[in-house]
Amino acid sequence: MGIPSGRGFRICFLHLQILLSGGMVGMAVAGSGATGPAPKGEGEIKVKSGRGEIRVFTYKPESFSSGPILFVFSGMKRNAANYRDYAAPLAQKLRAMVAAPLFDNETFPSLAYAHGNIRRGDGSLQPKKDWSFQGGTEVIRSVLAREGNPRRPHFLLGHSAGGQFVVRYALAETSAARRILAANAGSYVFPRADWDWPYGLGTLPASLGAEQNLRKFLAAPLTVLLGQADTNNSVEAGNFDASAEADRQGTNRLERGRNFFESGRSLAQEKGWKFGWEKVEIPGVAHEGKLMINDLATQKALR
Repeated sequence: MGIPSGRGFRICFLHLQILLSGGMVGMAVAGSGATGPAPKGEGEIKVKSGRGEIRVFTYKPESFSSGPILFVFSGMKRNAANYRDYAAPLAQKLRAMVAAPLFDNETFPSLAYAHGNIRRGDGSLQPKKDWSFQGGTEVIRSVLAREGNPRRPHFLLGHSAGGQFVVRYALAETSAARRILAANAGSYVFPRADWDWPYGLGTLPASLGAEQNLRKFLAAPLTVLLGQADTNNSVEAGNFDASAEADRQGTNRLERGRNFFESGRSLAQEKGWKFGWEKVEIPGVAHEGKLMINDLATQKALR
């Protein structure tokens, strides 16, 4: 075959430029994680939020097709990639995808992640776009859209600080998750107005503390997942919250989880409201994310 010349050469060269530029664009999009589904195996995508890009570490077993998505929220160390790896065996069993967002310390310092970043240090209200909960919603919506079905079944699972995050998320946001699992949370938002946020409903924006929102919270498909050996209350033990406000909830994480569950159940019974919470206790497990996530009880709760 001869080399084209003249007009034919210019047309071939133009086609080659288009193909090359299209390839480069495709590579750039794939590299940025802006569009399209996550790859099989381990991967990373990026989601735009009101506070900038959120990195999301993903895992898909080879068997993944139309299965659910498991959104996993890490503890205070913000080691989202590790939590993605912790959840991989569970994803294989469920033929599910894992998506573990990273709420980095620079954007959400200290307790701004677990407590929602609703208020500034001076007590004034943050714009909703800056809430960590809003970032969670943006991650969930984006990943579902990328995977081709905004209504795909999905679950939220948070451990430690991530457990705090998903409990408060259930109050602050409207979720379509089949179930929200809060494992080994260090503290909770109790359904009572005489305790201030983040430990109760006091000082919240009026909409979040309203009766209609409280009823939604108590009806949420929330599982309080507790390790029966998670009783170490030293500050060094997994960044344990030893504040006076947290200690009103219980002396350790196990007590606090039990008391939180009972407070919700008692209020729902008193008001005659629907109560969607469940409590699952795992014997012999302490403050250990990998063991909590992969316990058979956790798998049974994801239904």
